[in-house]
Amino acid sequence: MSAAASLQGRRVLVTRPAAQAENLCRLLQARGAEVRRLPLQSIEAVRQPAAAARQLREAHGARAWIFTSVNAVEFAAQLDAGPWPQSIAIGAATAVALEARGQLPLLPEDAFSSEGVLALPLLQAVAGQRLLIVTGEKSRQLMAETLRARGAQVELAAVYRRVALPHTPERVRAALQDCDAVLLTSGEALQQLLALCDEAARALLCQARLVVPSQRVVEQARTLGCQGPLLLPEQVSDAAYLHCLEQALAS
Repeated sequence: MSAAASLQGRRVLVTRPAAQAENLCRLLQARGAEVRRLPLQSIEAVRQPAAAARQLREAHGARAWIFTSVNAVEFAAQLDAGPWPQSIAIGAATAVALEARGQLPLLPEDAFSSEGVLALPLLQAVAGQRLLIVTGEKSRQLMAETLRARGAQVELAAVYRRVALPHTPERVRAALQDCDAVLLTSGEALQQLLALCDEAARALLCQARLVVPSQRVVEQARTLGCQGPLLLPEQVSDAAYLHCLEQALAS
C-alpha cells in the first residue's frame, strides 16, 4: 500500500484540544484515515494573567526557565514579561516553539519527559540556583520536587489552564464504537475520558488500542483497567504519532 493510503479506512479518535489537533488530523486524513474528534479539554489563559506576567518578569535572573509544553511557550509569549533567559524544552515540539521566538533551548536527547529534562547536565549541580518552571495549572510536581531535592530554588509559573469539556456518554460511546485507535496526550486526558464513559463506553475504551505519550501513561492505563494494545511513539510529535499508527495499523 502506498504511503498516501497507509491508513485507508482506519478509524482514529483524536482527543486533543481542537486547535492543537488540526495538523495531526490533516496528516491522518491525508493517509486515508477516518478521523473522529472528541476534544477533552480547552486550553485557556490563567484567570490572572497580569500576576503571571509579573512572576515571569521577576524571574529574569533565574538560571533557566523550563517549559513543559508548547502551550507554556505560547501563553508565556502572550504576557508582557520582557526577554527570556536560557530556556529548556521538555520535548521537540516545545523546542521548535521556543526557537520560533528566538530562543536556543536545551532539550533531552531522547527521553522527552520530565525525567529526560531532569537528566540534563545543566540540572545536576543546581544547589542554590534559581529555576523557573513555566507550565499549566495543576501540572505534575515531579520536576519541581526533584530539583528542590537537589538544592535548587524552584518556582512554578502557571501561564495557562486546562478546562474539561463536557460530553455525554452517548457521544463518547459513538466516538469509540469500532475505533481502530484512540490518541491520548496525557494521563489526565485518559482519566477524563474514563470519567465521561458509561459502562458500555468504558468497556469499549478498556479494549481499545491506545496511543499514549509516555511509559508513565502506559503504566497508568494498565492500572486504570485498559487491557487493549498500548502504543508508545518515539517522541511526542505529530510525525511520531503518525508513524506509530502506520506501524500498528497499516495493512
